[in-house]
Amino acid sequence: MNHTGFNPRARWDVPIKSNNHHQDNPEILDVPIEVKAEFKGGRVFPLSFTLSNKKYSIERITYNWQVHQGQAVVHYFAVISAEVIYQISFNNTSLGWRLEKILT
Repeated sequence: MNHTGFNPRARWDVPIKSNNHHQDNPEILDVPIEVKAEFKGGRVFPLSFTLSNKKYSIERITYNWQVHQGQAVVHYFAVISAEVIYQISFNNTSLGWRLEKILT
């Protein structure tokens, strides 16, 4: 899996002008998911996630960032699976993963 590369469309907290209406309004889901992840050197790398009994292999992490929410730190990842960009998150307090948004 490639952990490098930058895609400015991977972050939904930064508005990007586009002629494509769907890319400006990603589908917001905010649903719990199961994630297979690797923890190395104090960092977390999601490898795949399961939603509604369907497994999505993560081909690439295009961007990741952290947001402090009270005492929790939420780690956000923009990942690519089958040419679709998904935003997933990991809450270090609840240890829960969520599928936040889809940008097709």
